[in-house]
Amino acid sequence: MTRKRASASAKLSSGAYLRKRVQELATPATRALSDPLAEWALHRIRLEGRPFCFEGHEYLRAIYDDTSSHVVLSKAAQIGGTTWAILRSLHACLTGLNVIYFFPTRTDVIEFSKSRVAPLLADNPFLSRMMASTDTASLKRIGQAHLYLRGMQSTVSLKSVPADVIVFDELDETPPAAKAMAKERLAHSDYRRTIELSNPSLPDYGIDEEYQKSDQRHWTIKCSKCGRWTALDKEFPRKLGKEVRIIQPRTDGSFYQACPKCSAELDLAAGEWVADFPDRSIHGYRISQLFSSKVDPGEILDEYRTTRFPDRFYNLKIGIPWADLDRRLDIMSVLSLCGDATMSGASTGGRCTMGVDTGRQLHVVVLRDDGTGVPDNRHLIHLEVCHDFSDLDVIIDRFNVERCVIDGLPETHATREFASRHSGRVYMNFFNEHQRGSANWNRDAMTVTINRTEALDASRTAVREQIVVLPRRLPIVEEFAKHMAADAKVLDEDEDTGIKKYRYIRTGENHFSMAFTYAWLAASFQMKRAGTWGRRR
Repeated sequence: MTRKRASASAKLSSGAYLRKRVQELATPATRALSDPLAEWALHRIRLEGRPFCFEGHEYLRAIYDDTSSHVVLSKAAQIGGTTWAILRSLHACLTGLNVIYFFPTRTDVIEFSKSRVAPLLADNPFLSRMMASTDTASLKRIGQAHLYLRGMQSTVSLKSVPADVIVFDELDETPPAAKAMAKERLAHSDYRRTIELSNPSLPDYGIDEEYQKSDQRHWTIKCSKCGRWTALDKEFPRKLGKEVRIIQPRTDGSFYQACPKCSAELDLAAGEWVADFPDRSIHGYRISQLFSSKVDPGEILDEYRTTRFPDRFYNLKIGIPWADLDRRLDIMSVLSLCGDATMSGASTGGRCTMGVDTGRQLHVVVLRDDGTGVPDNRHLIHLEVCHDFSDLDVIIDRFNVERCVIDGLPETHATREFASRHSGRVYMNFFNEHQRGSANWNRDAMTVTINRTEALDASRTAVREQIVVLPRRLPIVEEFAKHMAADAKVLDEDEDTGIKKYRYIRTGENHFSMAFTYAWLAASFQMKRAGTWGRRR
């Protein structure tokens, strides 16, 4: 009898253990890790009426099975990255994880839901059957979890729901502050996964900034003839007009991806992801159209040779960030303007203008026409970071500033009081994107309005044409140079009209850049009134 009880007890203990293990294995995090996404997609998913496969996109398989807590995809166009992000989101929902999929705007959400998510669900009835009654453009209930599709323009969208997984699509179109707020949605999750993907735009901005923090993986292929390993995205020339050694012609007139050492044809499917910094926890992938056998390398080569928009070519075809000096200053170009003079502590003659960028701190730039007789020439004589508007009163008097331009936002009340204390000398700046041409100065309202792009163009031109002289190189001058390099001009195209226009985006801290722009705006007024504007040395 005792043995029977012992045996029964053992069975109960074993059964309890098994039940406990089943429950553990059934937790969302465990299931997500134990059920590889690639195998799930291959066995269950259909795309555009055909079974899912990796043919022509073999580089994606390792990404599908990457379970890292933070994955970054810096990607060219049409290489399968967005499909991966959608499937990973749905797969996570099926395992009980709540997902928020972020886009730059609400319009992007609706378009994505209709053009990408809805067809996928229609192609895969088993997914549709698992969806509850909640099925809108911005919310899908799948099993016991939810897929939220949200735009990032509204702060309500960023705060409203918790999540286990967040996806940032088209990251380079997303304001950095909005992204930081959105990440708070993971605060109460034990799982916490972050996915970021985008076509790159500028170096050190958006997706490239995140990629630079990652282990920086490259699809690397071993040549079957000479044994050399090649990462095609690294080998492609970064400047137009250079020889492209990794794309070679066949005798029949077609082209192939070639080993840069021996010109043998590379097997694109036989590559592997190699990390530049394998010890880093963030997994970063840079994906180019060069990796895909579905893309004709001859077309890539032809566009490289003929493109009038190199930024779009490099961003969307090669999958790398790109900027030239006409659209973005580099730090060394700014520092090359440094002379031997020390930073001035007070006015020593000459007419001074001042620019102030407002925020948590007040960044100040003071320029001076030192009376050398060189038209339009200005010396940067003072840089300072202040914490109170009373500090600005001291500076404007110390340098006997004739005209000061200060950012009208966000400190409108304090700025207006400062302008009132120095009536006729201080003007609050407000940008007007519809305004063209000269700045509009209003002495009674103490305001100046100007097109933002034109104002920044003018201050960049002053640096490029070397009509500004900086003091000797000091830490604060180096900080000024970094801020000046943080503003970059990008080309936008209206999808409906095709109209293109430039705008500046901030790729890092740019407070001194804006302060310099305001100071140069004030100096330009002086030059025009004196009749020296436009007469370069």
